[in-house]
Amino acid sequence: MYITPKDSRQRYTKQCLFDAFLESLKTKAVSDISVTEICETAGVSRKTFYKYYTDQFAILRAMQEDMMAEFMEQLNSLPKNVFAITPALLHFADKHRILIKAALENRGAGNFIDTVQAYLYGAYHVDWEHMNPQMTNNEVKFLFHYVTSGIIGIIRLWLIEMPEEHVDTIITKTDYLLRITNPASQVDSTLVGVTGFEPVTSSV
Repeated sequence: MYITPKDSRQRYTKQCLFDAFLESLKTKAVSDISVTEICETAGVSRKTFYKYYTDQFAILRAMQEDMMAEFMEQLNSLPKNVFAITPALLHFADKHRILIKAALENRGAGNFIDTVQAYLYGAYHVDWEHMNPQMTNNEVKFLFHYVTSGIIGIIRLWLIEMPEEHVDTIITKTDYLLRITNPASQVDSTLVGVTGFEPVTSSV
């Protein structure tokens, strides 16, 4: 739990609920986890649970908010460019893979993915506009969402279908793809064999 309540008893109770919910998420979808199950694992009464949350989806949202606060703090220390934030985002997904997998599968209001995209655009769009002076602001916005949606798609594919892949492998593949879609970047030819992708050649 990243956002820490001031009251120690409240902090302990919420941490127990978070830990119990996370344990259930290892083997079940959010919709298959009951409040009773969470309470029994946490050693907390249903009455206490409902003091804080309405259901299992509410606790998922609360955990995403805490996770987002942690990620925002990390982003504030990074250079404002996609090649710096992408490895950080992938390492973060690796650290919180169970919770982010649940967030990807349950995209309700205030979900982690949409919140990340909105924050990243707000924090980085000026730098993107500076790097792409030939584009209008709207064109940069399209480019930004194209790139970030692709990164989130990679995270979804990785965590849901290829969880055995190491985060460093995902970072290498993602960096390569970012560079071949960015005309201002150079592709490191030594990465082609590592990524499994073929070099991109122009037909012009």
